[in-house]
Order: sequence, then C-alpha cells, then structure tokens
Amino acid sequence: MFDDIFEIVSEKLPSMGIDCLLIGGFAVNYYGYTRNTLDVDFMIIGRFSEVVRRVMRAHGFLNMDERENVLFCCKPEGGPRVDFLKVDAGTMQTLQINVHEVIMHGVKLRLPCLKDLIAMKIFSLTQDTARRMAKDLPDIAYLAILNNLDLETDIKPLCNRFGKPTVYNMIHDQIEALK
Repeated sequence: MFDDIFEIVSEKLPSMGIDCLLIGGFAVNYYGYTRNTLDVDFMIIGRFSEVVRRVMRAHGFLNMDERENVLFCCKPEGGPRVDFLKVDAGTMQTLQINVHEVIMHGVKLRLPCLKDLIAMKIFSLTQDTARRMAKDLPDIAYLAILNNLDLETDIKPLCNRFGKPTVYNMIHDQIEALK
C-alpha cells in the first residue's frame, strides 16, 4: 500500500523533474518518535502541482482536492491519502541544503533534517494552534527529548525564527511535563 506511493515519489516524480521531501508522520517516525499516521505527506514546489496531479492520476489516485497550499490525493478504493504541501522554490532550496536520504519501504526518499522538520512543525503550530496542538506539539516535544535537543540552544532559536514566544512556552512546558 505505501510501497506504491513511495515508488511514485522516489522514481516517477523525479523523472519528471519534481523534487519531493517526505514530511509529516513518516518523517517524525524516522527521527525516533513513533506515532500512527493515516496519510503520507510530501513537500513539493507549488508550481509543479499540475504535473504531480497528472502523475498521481496516472497511478490511480483519482480523488483529488487542491487548495492554495496543499494537494490531497487518494484512490477511489481507499488506502492512505497522499498530501503534497506546496511551497515556493526558495523554501525547497533551503530545506535541500541539509536533506537526509533514507531507504524506506525499499526505495530512496529524501526528508528534511531534524531541525528543519521541527521548524516546520513550529511554524504550523504558530499558524493554527488549536488545530495543530494535538499532533505537532507532542511531535516537537518527543523529537526534542529523543534526539537530545536543548531547549535554549536548539528549540528557542527555531521558535524565535518560525514561531512566537507563546509557542516556545508551550513546547517548554510540554517537554518539562514529559521528563
């Protein structure tokens, strides 16, 4: 089920000139915090969303919904949904500086480095705190603890750049509660 998705993203999309980064629950799991996820999330440059639509449709992902910042794809018979977060080329280029290449489900995938993944989660938490609190806050806290990140030297600078003081305080309190 996931093998098909990962094959499309590791082989078919790159052959069309489209870079994808694995984000979301699978990336969180890679960095040591295991949690269930019902979808597979990737990041693409937004201007390529029409090509991604065509490739996904050619592989049976006929149910699609596109919004300003995300393309949702799923097969009519069910299975996991595939989400493509759309970003600008500059953001993708910045994330690719520290990208990690990993083997997952037998294929090579690319994902952001740990701090970049946490920065994305901080940004999401800042944008929609109520909706993102249950997923992103625990992800950040557990990733920080499991990877021995320091609140002051690792997390606070990310919050200062991509979040706001209230988000740092929430993360700080969550980490302290988990210790």
